[in-house]
Amino acid sequence: MNLGEVVLTSTHSGLIDLQSYYLKPIVVFNSASLCGFTNQLLDFQKLYEAGKITPMAIPTNQFGNQEPGDQLEIFQHYYTKYGVRFTVLEKTTLENEFFKKFGHPDWNFNKYLFDKNHNFVKKFGADFNPLNLIDYV
Repeated sequence: MNLGEVVLTSTHSGLIDLQSYYLKPIVVFNSASLCGFTNQLLDFQKLYEAGKITPMAIPTNQFGNQEPGDQLEIFQHYYTKYGVRFTVLEKTTLENEFFKKFGHPDWNFNKYLFDKNHNFVKKFGADFNPLNLIDYV
């Protein structure tokens, strides 16, 4: 299964062109501003700054109503409180084709790792430390 088999849309730039991430591992994770795991955004930012893995947040509001904001509120929160500079995808639901293809999360901050060719590697749970993703690429 390859990430290129689904459509990803960014908050600011529209459709994601995976060619711009050529030979870069990617981790997509379902995010929520009010979740107890939201501090993981800091670790995802570290991965992004190190250039080791490209994170992409995909906000959802289906676990405990922990992402109630609209696109702008979500992006501003991630940017101002956590310094997020990586891609934030459009807010979606668990019925999104991404989750249908790669598996539904069981809580916020499930991580979906893709190798440098964007082939699916593994899904990780909410409590898995994002910095440990390096061991799998």
